[in-house]
Amino acid sequence: MRIIAGTYKGRMLVTVRDLSIRPTTDRAKQTIFDILTHRIEFEDAEVLDLFAGSGSLGLEAISRGARSVTFVDKSRTSLAVLEQNVRTLRCETQCSIHQAEVFWFLKNTRRTFDIVFVDPPYRLDSIGKLPTAIYESGVLRPHSYVVMEHNKGSLIQISDEQYEALRKPFGQTIVLIMKPISLSQVSHVNLQKESA
Repeated sequence: MRIIAGTYKGRMLVTVRDLSIRPTTDRAKQTIFDILTHRIEFEDAEVLDLFAGSGSLGLEAISRGARSVTFVDKSRTSLAVLEQNVRTLRCETQCSIHQAEVFWFLKNTRRTFDIVFVDPPYRLDSIGKLPTAIYESGVLRPHSYVVMEHNKGSLIQISDEQYEALRKPFGQTIVLIMKPISLSQVSHVNLQKESA
């Protein structure tokens, strides 16, 4: 696993040696960041990385200019690997690491973010509740994007009153790129046109 672009391009990251952890592939990560680059300014962005694992997505954002990343994961093993990767890149001052259950964190944080990455375990029972939980938590800004990965077999219902959504398949993985549509009166890009 490596950093694809930016300040730390080519730097290798350690991953969690646990079959229950499924790091984002380089191909999926490249596509995610290609899509986001045309929609959001990474320079000085504030990022939330939920189910952070080894931190691949959040650290990629820092490499591309993000001001800060807040990492959340309840696994001590995952966080130990994440902390090692942060030390390797020497970006400690830009990282805030929280050992917490994601739904609890969403209910209790008072911060807002420009980008929210969500990479939950595929077998998470409450995976379908995540888009609404994020939307209702208050962590989103009018211009925010939410990027979520899930298995093809998971039924993730997206409320069209909350988000415009683009779905990108990668084998058995679906990447959802969601833009909140009710947080401001500004018009939004119709992401569905780009899924063709």
